[in-house]
Amino acid sequence: MSQYIDKVLEKSEKKKWEGKINRKVMITGLVIWLVIIIGISIFFFTRGTINYFLNDKPATTSGSLIGIIILIIGLFFVLWGFFSNLVTEYSITNKRLIIKSGIIGTDYKSIYFEQMTGVNVNVGIIGKIFRTGNVQIDTGKTETYSTGDMQVGKTRTPQQIKTRTMYDVLKNIDNPYDVYNILHPSITGRRESLYSGRADRESNPEYYKKE
Repeated sequence: MSQYIDKVLEKSEKKKWEGKINRKVMITGLVIWLVIIIGISIFFFTRGTINYFLNDKPATTSGSLIGIIILIIGLFFVLWGFFSNLVTEYSITNKRLIIKSGIIGTDYKSIYFEQMTGVNVNVGIIGKIFRTGNVQIDTGKTETYSTGDMQVGKTRTPQQIKTRTMYDVLKNIDNPYDVYNILHPSITGRRESLYSGRADRESNPEYYKKE
């Protein structure tokens, strides 16, 4: 499917699967966000002037100005996200997962099977409608974040530090369970080979040829 991905394949690599983000999901998301942005912009356009406080002093600004700013910024981010998804492609070989992305330049990300610790399938409402889903790849990466202080009535919840898993995601692809069935055996097979010594032979074939 993608000549770009073909260029980065190793000699011993063979493709098992190729895919991209479902176009119907992309267009649906684009339409929804355009409706939201235009609706918010129209709301401010019809307000005339907006009263607010700046440094405890009353001030006013043009509702039309705010509407134009929201429309321009909103359209920029929505269209950037749409075209970013449009050029994103995925490929699974006998060694790794390759993700191609980038609007201005072409970027590649490789995730080898030995880096993967788990794989999940997440199907939401949109996925059920269009029969698509997200495939989440767990490579052990985590992110630490703070919940911040929270005041609810007289009760104050102190700041908490939490950790969440950072997944690499194949977004809204067709037949996500087929992809799961390709990746999961590769991950579990790799774990088993670590105990049998086969993984080391696969990674260092030239060394074992000397035996």
